[in-house]
Amino acid sequence: MTTSNELRAGLLAVAKRSVSIMTACNNEESTKLYLVLPFLGLLGYDYANPYEVYPDHAVSPDCKTSFAILRDGMPVIAIEARKAGADLFDERHKIGRYFNSIADVKLAILTNGTLFEFFVDSAVPNTMDEEPFLTIDLETIARAGVADEVLEALIAATKDHYDPETIAEAAHVQLVKKRLRSAFVDEAKGPSEDFCRFALTRIGVTNVRKDVIARYYAPLIKNAFEESLVVPVVERLKAQATGDARSSPMALHQISQRIATTEHQLEMFNYVRRRLAFLADDETTFDAIENVRYTDYVGRICVFYDRERKGRIFDYIEGADGYDKYIFPDPIGEIVSNNVLEIDTALKTVFAARVRELGGLSQHQKLAKIA
Repeated sequence: MTTSNELRAGLLAVAKRSVSIMTACNNEESTKLYLVLPFLGLLGYDYANPYEVYPDHAVSPDCKTSFAILRDGMPVIAIEARKAGADLFDERHKIGRYFNSIADVKLAILTNGTLFEFFVDSAVPNTMDEEPFLTIDLETIARAGVADEVLEALIAATKDHYDPETIAEAAHVQLVKKRLRSAFVDEAKGPSEDFCRFALTRIGVTNVRKDVIARYYAPLIKNAFEESLVVPVVERLKAQATGDARSSPMALHQISQRIATTEHQLEMFNYVRRRLAFLADDETTFDAIENVRYTDYVGRICVFYDRERKGRIFDYIEGADGYDKYIFPDPIGEIVSNNVLEIDTALKTVFAARVRELGGLSQHQKLAKIA
């Protein structure tokens, strides 16, 4: 039976080994052999047993996947592998087609050997979700360790614990957490009228005009919201700093990592919007910055223009040692740097391409922006 501590230690060991050899894996076969199979072994699957892990499993000649985890001869988990460093976003459709073709497959894993994306069918039965409920970046784990939230979700995918209903529940929890975080972050950045009225009602303030909320109460609620999130954590850190010296370093590291990650992601997103304003060559591109948004995932954010799937600009993963990862669509791929200015060319190129592909702001949006 795989325990959380065993999985944490094993995942850290696999991450460090994978990072040390990833540059030697320059094709799909070497990535599968040296990076993907050890990860499956970590999850408890016997990749030396063709009755359990079957390579190149096909539904039809044009619908197959790199590996299938079998139970009683039927595939229950699909794994699609690409070469180390490859961008995964545009490969989701392939594993999605396989997933959707076999009713017993309830978990799909898309990977390039160091980045693993986990999908289920939480939205529509037997149809793979467009977004992963869990993303594991072995490079980040090798540098910063394993977050409890990641471990909690991953253990449901191990051989000893895997069950379609359990994995669906774990995925649902992760997706709800992610969406709640996004909703709370949006409200913290700029409280909506509905949220303001809800908060004011809780303290006995009712029948407030819309203009008064926008002018007076919204800024107060924004400040109170931020303080209510930050102050308790600061107090907890202070208390732990004076507590047991043996336990506080780990607790401080885990808490500060989570706080810094969320805050740093938001700072990065806001920086990207400001930087695009500087890099824009024309009015159409400049106006289009209004539609640059992000979606928050476990361990990363996806920055996109207008539509996440078609308008993706890059994925951002914060590095614990100051070297952050920016994953742009092919042919640019990954940029790992401690200087955000190094992504200028890629950022400008991809954003301009997305605006050309999807179009700039509509006339209605322009008028709304002016208003």
